Amino acid sequence: MEEQNAAMPLPSAYIPAGLGIGNPAGVLASLDFIHRGYLLAGVVGVAIPILIHLLTRDRVKRVAFSSIRFFLKSNRRILRRRKFREMMLLAMRVIACALLAVAFARPFVKAAEARQPGGVKAATARVIVADVSASMARAGIKAQLRKEAEAAVESLSAGTDAAALITFADFPTIDAPLSTDLAEVRSKVGSLAPGHGGTNIPEALRRADAELRRAEAPRKEIVLISDLQRTGWQDLKEDFKLSPGVKLDVRGVRGEGQGGNLAIAGGSCPATAVQDREAREVTVQIANYSDRPQEGVEVKFTAGGKTESRKVNLRPGGAAAATFRHVFDAPGDNPGTVSISGDGQPGDNVFYFNTRVIPKIKVALIDGSPSAAGPSEAAFYVETALTLGRNPGSPFDCRVLGAQEVSAADLREVRVAILCDVAALAPDVRRALGELLRRGGGLLFLPGDAVETKTFAESFAALAPCKLGRILSGRALRGGGTGASLSKIDFQHPIFEIFSYPRHGDLALAKFQRYWEVTDSQLSAVPARFDDNRPALVLKEIDGGISMLLASCVGESWTDLPRQATFLPLLWQGLKYLAARTEQATAYTVGDSLPVPKDHHLKGPDGQTAERSIPAAAPGFYTLIGPSGQTVLTYAVNRNPAESAPGTVAAEEIVAAVVSTAQAGTPAGQVGPEDARKQKDDQGLWSYLLAAIAVLLAGELLLGNRTLRH
Repeated sequence: MEEQNAAMPLPSAYIPAGLGIGNPAGVLASLDFIHRGYLLAGVVGVAIPILIHLLTRDRVKRVAFSSIRFFLKSNRRILRRRKFREMMLLAMRVIACALLAVAFARPFVKAAEARQPGGVKAATARVIVADVSASMARAGIKAQLRKEAEAAVESLSAGTDAAALITFADFPTIDAPLSTDLAEVRSKVGSLAPGHGGTNIPEALRRADAELRRAEAPRKEIVLISDLQRTGWQDLKEDFKLSPGVKLDVRGVRGEGQGGNLAIAGGSCPATAVQDREAREVTVQIANYSDRPQEGVEVKFTAGGKTESRKVNLRPGGAAAATFRHVFDAPGDNPGTVSISGDGQPGDNVFYFNTRVIPKIKVALIDGSPSAAGPSEAAFYVETALTLGRNPGSPFDCRVLGAQEVSAADLREVRVAILCDVAALAPDVRRALGELLRRGGGLLFLPGDAVETKTFAESFAALAPCKLGRILSGRALRGGGTGASLSKIDFQHPIFEIFSYPRHGDLALAKFQRYWEVTDSQLSAVPARFDDNRPALVLKEIDGGISMLLASCVGESWTDLPRQATFLPLLWQGLKYLAARTEQATAYTVGDSLPVPKDHHLKGPDGQTAERSIPAAAPGFYTLIGPSGQTVLTYAVNRNPAESAPGTVAAEEIVAAVVSTAQAGTPAGQVGPEDARKQKDDQGLWSYLLAAIAVLLAGELLLGNRTLRH
């Protein structure tokens, strides 16, 4: 027995460290692989009960006896009961065999989980984590970064110790994997340079900790080299801790003039605009991160071949806004920049933007109750407001279609469809309206007398933002007269924003003699209500588009809104809001993935091209080129404004947050109190598994004794 036991290979987890076997790592890995293979192969044992069942089942020869034909029904019930018991027995035996195999293989499975393929054995395993975010571009930091990284490598011994290099900005990247060959790490360290991305210190530490799990070393270390920007520390998850025994060495670097920077801390511009000769605002926020005032800072705006500049004064630690008004009149892309001068750190001094101009918004006005003489009264008011009496200066290309004659083909090119007093539509037209929403377009419902509540719900349940109830009459107002008025208006909403300015009209002047009571609007936005607090304008995002409903028609029997001066700008703003969603986004931040459709390619600010979606590596303009070589779209990419903020986090705070106090003194390879508790809980789970096996076997014994094969 002793000779047999000596010949049996032992699991690697149970071999003492001092046995002196030639190559412990290779031998233990081989033994572990063999044992896991043998023990997990026991799962195949679930086939044994099935084979026994198939080989020993009764072979019954059918013989007809007329004298027992009256007992057939009773005999079938007995057979069904016995068959059910046999299937239960078979299932219990199969499950018990499988659980037994897993239970015996458990130590080897846990050992395999603890080790990762490609493990490195060393005396010291060190991962150097280098910050290459945009904030590291300050003067003097690059030299400090390389110096600290080189020192972290030179203190290791080649062949005995292992090192890895991870650089990070928004995301960590393994530049040199963990290895005892330090030449690659030294080479990569010599080319370290800041980029343009944001900062994410917690994710970098998480990746470094995962890399150290590949190592078998008594000493495991992470060396973090960064300017320790506080905005890059905010993504820390409270439950994240480094593995037991991992030492964290935080080395902060500081550039020349840090804290004395001028920067564009943010900017805004219209993503889309309609070609209507109306000036739009482009605004930037300029921050003074220095401790001295900045007088006469020049801010320059450039777009469409035009340049405009102005000067701002900034108090110490203060900020100021600079706003420019510009008419975007070129159809398609209108890229531009806003920049500041007089600052020795130019990396955050430019704001890139691109406004897409829509030449004409194609609108399909579907009239639900036209007459032989022409469109209905409500449709006439809407068409006149959109076309300005066929004035070529209108930003809308409106086509009036009867509800009975409209087809799916009429809706292929439109950006907005208006359903004016439409009770129902053909199924193919409704599908076309759904497709309009899916491509980012908009629907506007103006329900009137022709609409019935039940029919509306059946026809437009998937398209409308709400359901219709009863028609209400406007109550008398305190100011005299009859009719309800608009109240509780959200003037921050794009539709109503222009009415917040002086002399842009009073929406409360319009009176509504009749209006709909709406239901099922809980999941919809209500930017305007009637004075009785019932919803007046309801909108909801559906499949990427916007569906909007005014709880009233615009005929004179419903409201005098079409006769008010606010009707035209209100309708225009509403349709522009619905149409703008069909345009693709053009504003991105460094690190964001830039979309590149099939058969297109992307040209970056450095002239390099890509044929697939890539993360933006630097600020500037990226051009999307179509299959025929035409410019399809221009992406404006800016660096993260948070990279300019001077606030830092203390090294001690980082160490205290990610190194558990209970495990701070636990050497690598040993188990700390927290892990001991987890192992204890894990042992409890496996004891439950063994208890389940015992219950299954006991149940199998009882049921087997009560089940006879013959």
